[in-house]
Amino acid sequence: MRIENNKVTIIGAGIAGLTAAKLLKQSGFEILILEASNQIGGRVTTFNKNGYLLDHGFQVLLGNYPLAKELLNYDDLHLKAFDPGAKILYQNKIYDVLDPLRKPLSLFKTLFSPIGSFADKLIMFKLKINLKFKSVEQIFEEQEQTTISYLLKLGFSHKMINRFFIPFLGGIFLEKELITSSRMFNFVFKMFGEGDALIPENGMQEIPKQLARELLTNQILYNSFVTQIEDNKIICKNGNEYLSDYIVIATDELSLPKPFTKIAKDYRSVHNYFFTTDNLPFKDPIIALNANQNALVNNMAIMDNISKNYIPYQKHLISISIIKDTALLSQKDIAQNIKLEMSEWFDVSDWEFLESFKINYALPNQVNVKNYIPDSDLINQSNIFNCGDYLSNGSINAAMYSGKRVFEIINSLHKK
Repeated sequence: MRIENNKVTIIGAGIAGLTAAKLLKQSGFEILILEASNQIGGRVTTFNKNGYLLDHGFQVLLGNYPLAKELLNYDDLHLKAFDPGAKILYQNKIYDVLDPLRKPLSLFKTLFSPIGSFADKLIMFKLKINLKFKSVEQIFEEQEQTTISYLLKLGFSHKMINRFFIPFLGGIFLEKELITSSRMFNFVFKMFGEGDALIPENGMQEIPKQLARELLTNQILYNSFVTQIEDNKIICKNGNEYLSDYIVIATDELSLPKPFTKIAKDYRSVHNYFFTTDNLPFKDPIIALNANQNALVNNMAIMDNISKNYIPYQKHLISISIIKDTALLSQKDIAQNIKLEMSEWFDVSDWEFLESFKINYALPNQVNVKNYIPDSDLINQSNIFNCGDYLSNGSINAAMYSGKRVFEIINSLHKK
């Protein structure tokens, strides 16, 4: 089916833009995507180095994300799950803290670990039950406060906060002060409690690849950085210009074209380092959290423990996430400091540095978050629209939701 005035040009081939493109194409619109880089995915990309799959920014897909369940084919992604819980690296010991509701055999080990008191574990159990009976909509309607104030209000001890919540949430929110909204904490904690943390067996970029599957090769133009929009004309840095009936701006806040540029404040960055080793540090498909004060490393995962497709042969692949400011250190210094720090728990003698990535804009500011995006935030002009997770909250679910909302608005305008 063809419809008049149906050309939609989408600026950015991240999760939000690809979601909009997928739904618009299915409804008969003519699609063109202008992507500034040489690949799709935005912040959800995977780099293949010598056969090793390196995800940009340690990321997972929370299996219970409502929009992910609606828009993705999980079977085709061949998803692999992390164990629910974490290994806590504290002082010179390692403690397993697992979800006893989903790993019943871990109950006593978790209850009597020194990562928080028995009362802390009881509060966490009550919180999980409470969130189970709250909808996502109800969570985002609650009064907002910082996560740290919320955890203290619930009665969690400083020991539990310092040894579990700060390293755990630090890796999710990319900040250790826990000033992220309590709404975001409850949403994420609900998602973790009710579903698995997943990765596609061939890397996180399989998610945007699936969203783009129905698009033709000539419908995505790479290395097309858009600098300006004038009415229905799009101007690229390379000099190319495009006319479009509808324009969807699906970039992050730092890359918005003129005249829609804005100053993005308090966004979050992350630095990822990858090592290979012959000696497996641990066998479990689980994340390890560094709970020591002033630690450089926030979290660590052995990617081939979750999916063997992340490695080309028998060497193991270690992913390290750093959220601390390392601007004054060289790549070599950081790699050495990582090995020195992790030698407290593991044999790092044969850890070989493979690659590192700095993701400057990894998450938007999440001091204030929401679930529903009003039309006024999505509509710039009558033919120009915004989408992206920064409009609501920093998650794959929010990026997909914004793309779906833009599709609904454009589709509705067309039917009038």
